[in-house]
Amino acid sequence: MRLPVAACLPAFAALALVAAQPAQAKAPSFVSGKTVSMCTDPTYAPMEFYRHPGDKAPVGFDIDLATALAKRWGVTLRIVPMDFTGLMPGLDAKRCDMVMSGAFVTPARLAHFDGVPYIASSQVILVSAKTHDIHSPDDLSGKVVSVQAGTVYEQRLHALDAELKAKGKPGITIQSYPGGADTVQQLTTGRAAAAITQDTEAAWRAVAQKGMFSVAYVYPATDQFGIFFAKNPADYQQVKADIEALKASGYLTKIGVKWRLPPSDAKAPLTWPK
Repeated sequence: MRLPVAACLPAFAALALVAAQPAQAKAPSFVSGKTVSMCTDPTYAPMEFYRHPGDKAPVGFDIDLATALAKRWGVTLRIVPMDFTGLMPGLDAKRCDMVMSGAFVTPARLAHFDGVPYIASSQVILVSAKTHDIHSPDDLSGKVVSVQAGTVYEQRLHALDAELKAKGKPGITIQSYPGGADTVQQLTTGRAAAAITQDTEAAWRAVAQKGMFSVAYVYPATDQFGIFFAKNPADYQQVKADIEALKASGYLTKIGVKWRLPPSDAKAPLTWPK
């Protein structure tokens, strides 16, 4: 059954976020000096994005969380913006100390970096509110679908395309774009019939662009967004403890409400990779 975004992913009235006063904690070894740098792609509302054209400082759930972590470590946060496809290479090249950008914790990424999850969420198929013929992944057969380049979404979409063709059905015309906002924009222009994104973005769009989009399908499996940094067992345990402390204090729930995330995302139990 096709559901309006507002019905599938409840929106919340704006709440004033109580300023966090996190307790001082030991800083991970990747933090040096008085700052910690974070690579991020600020095109993925509400996780990280520019609120207004021309803004120099991104805002969002990840920005608030990273700022809280920096406070716990006694340093300031420095944002290093870049395209999503450059995030992990940027971390590997030491252009930043960590990556937080709505990036999933996956075996491929954990093969090269440590990744600490902080929220769980679900992938969705997002369509224009005027679309009435997409109810499941199979309904993407023969259609144009937009997706952000370099993401797990893109990999999954190519896998679905192969499955449909193996069944003798028309494949998917996959259009990849550098930014998450670019992906959703294709729905408003009619260049794509659907976009693959996450329930976090769909919930935000339900408020920011009310009535324009619908969630055609919610995938049953959940994904975990993670913080990535150079492999170090002690750092992994420290960042994990920091996330657990912020989660237990209710801070993740507060910023989840602030940025209109589905309420279950920040409260969902996390599966630690190690």
